[in-house]
Amino acid sequence: MTESPPSSDRGDALITSTENREMFDRIAPYYDGTNKILSLGLDRYWRRRAVTRLAPSAGHEYLDLGCGTGDIALEMLRTQPNCRVTGIDPSEGMLELGRRKVSDAGLDTAITLVKADALALEFPDDSFDAAITAFCLRNITDRRRAVEEIHRVVRPGGSLVILELTEPGGPLMKPLFRVYTNVVFPLVTGLMSSIPAYRYLAASMAHFPKPDSIASTMAQAGFADTEFSFLTFGIVTLFVGRVAAEKV
Repeated sequence: MTESPPSSDRGDALITSTENREMFDRIAPYYDGTNKILSLGLDRYWRRRAVTRLAPSAGHEYLDLGCGTGDIALEMLRTQPNCRVTGIDPSEGMLELGRRKVSDAGLDTAITLVKADALALEFPDDSFDAAITAFCLRNITDRRRAVEEIHRVVRPGGSLVILELTEPGGPLMKPLFRVYTNVVFPLVTGLMSSIPAYRYLAASMAHFPKPDSIASTMAQAGFADTEFSFLTFGIVTLFVGRVAAEKV
């Protein structure tokens, strides 16, 4: 994920793309375990919901943008053993762990994980039948450009599913969630990994645009029938958009 010139569609980046990549390289060994603890074990349920919404089909090719340690790609192959997934991520540390998990699962021929730039995808137009990205979009410096790139490489009639952590609203959930992210997060991550990294996580959720703004960005990038739904009281939001049968 590279830095880009300021624009109205640029993400409200709290750290630079280089700092982001270095941060994920540092926390890679602790990433899976810490996420399971912080999410109270709900992270796999959220990924399953996203993959179910994508509905992978046999013989189809999928892009997993911001694949991290490969959990979404592995979930897709559990759901549909006869599809293929290409995952991209800027963090070599995360990719190394992901490749190990893919190899242990015996899925090296079905899942390919590569280091790549979300803002300049090195794939021809219409390369994939659909795309998915989980817990990644808030870390990208130019979200509009990234979504446009996804639209470019997804074939007509395909879809994009975005799974993202969001700050819940409401008079009860919002203050409770802020206490959790500002008090519990540091206590847990201080024992397991990097406190600054998870302080960034809490801040990135608080600064992430409202769901209707993300849906609007998807529409501006060319996706049709954009919609979103909340999971677990709004802690996670699931976005879906479709590529028209004929691209404009």
